[in-house]
Amino acid sequence: MDRTRIEPLIDRFSQSRIMVVGDIMLDEYVGGTVERISPEAPIPVVNLANSKKRDVRMGGAANVFNNLVCLGGREIFLCGVIGDDTNGSLVRQRLCDAGMEAGGLIVDETRPTTVKTRIISHNQQVIRLDREARTPISDSTRARIVKFIKTRLESLDAIIFSDYEKGVITEQLLEDVLPLAVQKNIIVAVDPKFTNFKYFKNVSVIVPNKKEASGFARHEIKNDHDALMAAQYIFDNLGCETVLVKLGERGMLLVEKNRCNVLIKTAAEQVYDVTGAGDTVISTLVLSKTSGATWEDAARIANFAAGIVIHYIGTSAVNIDQLKSAIFDNRFPEP
Repeated sequence: MDRTRIEPLIDRFSQSRIMVVGDIMLDEYVGGTVERISPEAPIPVVNLANSKKRDVRMGGAANVFNNLVCLGGREIFLCGVIGDDTNGSLVRQRLCDAGMEAGGLIVDETRPTTVKTRIISHNQQVIRLDREARTPISDSTRARIVKFIKTRLESLDAIIFSDYEKGVITEQLLEDVLPLAVQKNIIVAVDPKFTNFKYFKNVSVIVPNKKEASGFARHEIKNDHDALMAAQYIFDNLGCETVLVKLGERGMLLVEKNRCNVLIKTAAEQVYDVTGAGDTVISTLVLSKTSGATWEDAARIANFAAGIVIHYIGTSAVNIDQLKSAIFDNRFPEP
């Protein structure tokens, strides 16, 4: 990639004004050792490490937000639902620590803050415990979210919908917000799941993984041609401008409205953990595009960012120095 063209784009990340709307989560990691099998059932016994400090990281839409901030974003908003609990307070504190507004955190006393607790032993996940509510949010909660989005829509360069099917993104919410965002000609980016895929119409870019694209197109993706067919099906049914299909270890396929397509190979040589890599992709993609990149350059920059986070165990974020080092020096973190 041409350094004289790309580096100024990355340096303009701090000027982007982006809102993330979606399912706010916390990812908790608890370490331990396995030395025996339980006599009560054929399951491992994990001796948990005696740590006084919880290893809790921003997850879901909050991880997209975290990536945007770590890459230099200064006017980044997070909008979603938290519970009236200790974990919800932790999310709020993380936003305040980053110097960002917390007004988009809508407290719903009837729902817990979503937390995924992963028990890790010898760098492997033994079990995951989820605390969550997956039912659609109430009409009153949705109205509060819509109000927050509308009050800031005029000043945004982009809005990212991060859907993890935990109830925040609904057909009704999208009907209230999407037409306004499209009308104001801001970039609308989507990281979809299955339930609401069909409602993301006329967006700027949609970024499904292979499984999500296959499910929507009802066509299994076995090779690059299958991925292209799935992308074209998405175009025909949603009317979006750009589709970026994440193909895992094979990289990403970018298809634009004129059907010009580019296959981008994975930047990293080895994959250690893909947790949160999709969040890194969409955050870097949108930052790059709002900073003046073409969709192809934005996708290539995002590919390098993903190549960094997959070297870490657990949910991680990328900073500008790491991104520049990966792109221009081909240096990635040591495993």
